[in-house]
Amino acid sequence: MLISNMFKPLKCLNAIKLRKYLSSMIDKKQKFSIQDEVQFKINCNLNDKEKFNECIKHGLTSNAVLSNEWIFKINFNHLSAGLTLLKKWNPKKMDDLFVLLQMPMTKLVYLTKKTHLESKIVPHGNRVYYFASTFEKNPQEVCYHLMHYKFLFTRDFITLNHIYHILIENSVNKNDIWKDTWIFMYSIDQINHRISLSKKANLPIKPWMLRCKPEVFERTIEIKQENRVVLNKDSTAQYLAKRLKVPEKTIRYISSKYPTTLRVSPTKLKEILDFLLKEGFRSTHILSTPRVFTHSISTLQERLTELRDLGAEPTLTALCKNKTTYQELVNKLILKNTKGYNI
Repeated sequence: MLISNMFKPLKCLNAIKLRKYLSSMIDKKQKFSIQDEVQFKINCNLNDKEKFNECIKHGLTSNAVLSNEWIFKINFNHLSAGLTLLKKWNPKKMDDLFVLLQMPMTKLVYLTKKTHLESKIVPHGNRVYYFASTFEKNPQEVCYHLMHYKFLFTRDFITLNHIYHILIENSVNKNDIWKDTWIFMYSIDQINHRISLSKKANLPIKPWMLRCKPEVFERTIEIKQENRVVLNKDSTAQYLAKRLKVPEKTIRYISSKYPTTLRVSPTKLKEILDFLLKEGFRSTHILSTPRVFTHSISTLQERLTELRDLGAEPTLTALCKNKTTYQELVNKLILKNTKGYNI
């Protein structure tokens, strides 16, 4: 009993040392060397050493094991059974798939059976390698992505693959698809219908457009058409250059400093330009304060009216102040107007 109690602090100390050691190595984001592995074995307890050896036995590299502290928090039986299951996925190397060990065992068993059944129809033998090859991603990254979007494991593969090819054939960007894999949950009929409508409207196709609510899609088409009318075949930079009577390179230079300028919709640009020019602001004023385009027209109108009512001749800089500094300006003007007034 006494001996057991004596070793408890030692085991605790070793566990703390191990956690600190692994954390420090992971923070360095470097590969573990043979010396690191030796140091790990010196610091680790019997349970962690057993898990480490089990991983190595199943083909994991020591670097993969030591770089992922969560492995040592998994129950040994779960770890061993999970590694055995993943071998049935026929991985090129176990490092590609081991992150799937974080899934519940029932889920991993189910997916292993499914992977075996569809191994003849899924290119590269399983969905991890299919997505990794298709989207040019690292298999580990794909595993995390599929664990987050679990339907990518379970959606009928023929349908999923068909949707992918429909999108690619219609010039949908591959990276856009990867960032919005919810598109694979939608029906082929809806996707084809939306693609047809998008093409009629001459719109570049994004996955979100194919799955959004009908009213959102319709409004998107309206906005795009309105923007097209405003630009009249010009680019946004060309439109601004013409309206402000400056060379296009001036607009390009300003947008390099304030990239949001060219991201504002043409209809909003037109609305703000019409308002500012009508109110007497010159092109030079507007060009020197490009952030004015990121403000709502209602805010600009309200502030312009308020400041003029307080006897000021507002600058665009004043109109574009944040709420706090704008209110400070208003308070100063109020004090100035009421100075010397006795109640």
